[in-house]
Amino acid sequence: MASEGIILTNHDHQIRVGVLTVSDSCFRNLAEDRSGINLKDLVQDPSLLGGTISAYKIVPDEIEEIKETLIDWCDEKELNLILTTGGTGFAPRDVTPEKFPTFPLCGLQRGATKEVIEREAPGMALAMLMGSLNVTPLGMLSRPVCGIRGKTLIINLPGSKKGSQECFQFILPALPHAIDLLRDAIVKVKEVHDELEDLPSPPPPLSPPPTTSPHKQTEDKGVQCEEEEEEKKDSGVASTEDSSSSHITAAAIAAKKHPSYTSSAVIMAKGEQPIPGLISYCHHAAGSAGELIPDSIISRGVQVLPRDTASLSTTPSESPRAQATSRLSTASCPTPKQIRRPDESKGVASRVGSLKLRRKRKELRDHLEGNVKGCSLRVNARLPSCSSTYSVSELHYRLEGLKDELRRNRGYNSRVQSRCSSKENILRASHSAVDITKVARRHRMSPFPLTSMDKAFITVLEMTPVLGTEIINYRDGMGRVLAQDVYAKDNLPPFPASVKDGYAVRAADGPGDRFIIGESQAGEQPTQTVMPGQVMRVTTGAPIPCGADAVVQVEDTELIRESDDGTEELEVRILVQARPGQDIRPIGHDIKRGECVLAKGTHMGPSEIGLLATVGVTEVEVNKFPVVAVMSTGNELLNPEDDLLPGKIRDSNRSTLLATIQEHGYPTINLGIVGDKKPDVFKEEGTQSFQNTAETGLPDCPDDLLNALNEGISRADVIITSGGVSMGEKDYLKQVLDIDLHAQIHFGRVFMKPGLPTTFATLDIDGVRKIIFALPGNPVSAVVTCNLFVVPALRKMQGILDPRPTIIKARLSCDVKLDPRPEYHRCILTWHHQEPLPWAQSTGNQMSSRLMSMRSANGLLMLPPKTEQYVELHKGEVVDVMVIGRL
Repeated sequence: MASEGIILTNHDHQIRVGVLTVSDSCFRNLAEDRSGINLKDLVQDPSLLGGTISAYKIVPDEIEEIKETLIDWCDEKELNLILTTGGTGFAPRDVTPEKFPTFPLCGLQRGATKEVIEREAPGMALAMLMGSLNVTPLGMLSRPVCGIRGKTLIINLPGSKKGSQECFQFILPALPHAIDLLRDAIVKVKEVHDELEDLPSPPPPLSPPPTTSPHKQTEDKGVQCEEEEEEKKDSGVASTEDSSSSHITAAAIAAKKHPSYTSSAVIMAKGEQPIPGLISYCHHAAGSAGELIPDSIISRGVQVLPRDTASLSTTPSESPRAQATSRLSTASCPTPKQIRRPDESKGVASRVGSLKLRRKRKELRDHLEGNVKGCSLRVNARLPSCSSTYSVSELHYRLEGLKDELRRNRGYNSRVQSRCSSKENILRASHSAVDITKVARRHRMSPFPLTSMDKAFITVLEMTPVLGTEIINYRDGMGRVLAQDVYAKDNLPPFPASVKDGYAVRAADGPGDRFIIGESQAGEQPTQTVMPGQVMRVTTGAPIPCGADAVVQVEDTELIRESDDGTEELEVRILVQARPGQDIRPIGHDIKRGECVLAKGTHMGPSEIGLLATVGVTEVEVNKFPVVAVMSTGNELLNPEDDLLPGKIRDSNRSTLLATIQEHGYPTINLGIVGDKKPDVFKEEGTQSFQNTAETGLPDCPDDLLNALNEGISRADVIITSGGVSMGEKDYLKQVLDIDLHAQIHFGRVFMKPGLPTTFATLDIDGVRKIIFALPGNPVSAVVTCNLFVVPALRKMQGILDPRPTIIKARLSCDVKLDPRPEYHRCILTWHHQEPLPWAQSTGNQMSSRLMSMRSANGLLMLPPKTEQYVELHKGEVVDVMVIGRL
């Protein structure tokens, strides 16, 4: 019976994807694999492909390694899709697509993608090239290859994060259908083909726009806009302006059947062609970008969305409505004066229009007070649909009103990802754009969702990069992580050496009296040869003389004769039968020449430094230590050396956090208290510090926060702040991170006690990621969250393979009541005689402001949240304890 194809179950619908990064620098940990990690996110995004990552690997630019990985993933793992990133350019080592001819002399055939695939898929490669050329003329320098091996689709993407993401999106509309074809999912394939057959023929292609537009253009050359209309809700038809004809692609049907595959339409500027696979129609207009996008619309919210978008939207549960998408960039280009709205009266239930706008660099810099020069910004706003058009003033008004309405709506979410071209561009601003006047409009409930502790911890480690490498002297290697394998240059020992003090003998002579012909001491090379009936006195570590093949320890001998003055031994009696090789270390016994004595990733301590000295390796490549900048916020704070003033307290957080970081060996920068005057730079031992000599008293101010953060960003890899992250009217820190620095806030609240308002953000500048931890202001909360999040992140940055904290089991010394949140209860661990588990003694009152609860604490009880069944834990119960101090 003929096969009817494969009927896929829900589980089988999942697309299994492998991401292969081809990069010498990433393979050697000299650079972060940003493109590979980003592709993993795109693949798993349910709004895009919604697949699963079944394999991920980084390989160098070596043909054989690329080829072996591709074959393994196709033939053994049987993945549906393999995305490679990197190695598709013109550089000599860009060999990902290559196919090398047969070498007749040796019978070898070498190659990467072209050698592995059985059938090519040139249409996908062409779509990526066409799409890339719409973005940049440098797209013609890419050499992608797409093809099929067995039931696996292999696609070569560029090595940059931006290029790989764009090319992935160019081919995304066709990927689900292509994979269904390869999997022989006949039922699903037939559904798409049947819908194609039932549709009328497509309209003739639009002719290219004339070089001279019939519409008057501004001095800035005008703009061409192209609109795409989504398919009809029921029939899947994309209508033209007059709805006189219709057209649909396989990608559109796939989008209808699988909404997660729906691609966004794009209105291109300067007559750019639409992305392959999208239908677009052209209108001409001109106007001012300054009129179209109000300055206030640049305000951002707080919830993190996918990168490179800032979306003003209603709650996600609402059905899609027409969108107008505006893209603001620094390139010089005029903008449309009018935007034609989709006509819902024609029967199209949902249409998407997109507008790409370009603004002059000077105009953008003036609008944003020089704070985001070189920034790329996208604003998405939902607009009602009707049959007329919006003027610039109407659109300006609607966007402004919509923004105000949505900011008051708890469903509002927004994010902006900055693309700054240099560190100077983002750090030059000294005035914050945060509005501190509208106190009555501040949030009454935090806009940040509660994040579980596990998710928060995973997010920190995923977003934290491993730093680059440097060459240091081996004496400075304590606590560092090797970025190279270390090999022995010589044998150890380099000669046969005695293990004990005694006599070098010939094993064949057996027991009996022997004449002593001399001695061999450590550091000397004996010149005499031991003959039958002779022995030579040796010391531990001394070379074995020629002729001898064993050592008899001095305890197994008797002295028979000595010199008259007693200075020399002349004859000795051997009391035991020696074996050949007895108590001798042969050449290379400990370390052989060429042996790897320390592997890459080794966390070096005293023994490792001793090994480096042993093999004579005095210069080693290690991962850099992260530099950590610490500051405190709060106008109530005084320096520890100051006398107390009314309403003031001394700042303890900064000192405690600096000491915690320094205890782990990391260099620190003391940024002082935000709001202090006249920061005079001075150096302390092990610390670069800002000493604030004037009295505090200035109120919390976004300008001060921005300047202090800029200082930390310019000098450190990690910035730690304490305070200013809760719900107080003076808690501006999160707003400064979002609005002024355009940092990506990954979470702003964690479901834990203490440390609920803990905030984690990242900021990418010139490809360098800065890590920002905004910790709570209560002293205990700051220290606990530092141990939970900051220290593991620092350990990862310096290259430690497993940066997680040490967790052990312990018994409770007393009853402990549980909290609705998971709690990290300070305790002291002690061992009782002959008991395998330590006992955990509580430090008393656990109020987060009481730093006394941290005194002598070397552990954190990891207590579960309270439930109806469990409200407390009893003495003697075994719990998990995180070690935070010496045991």
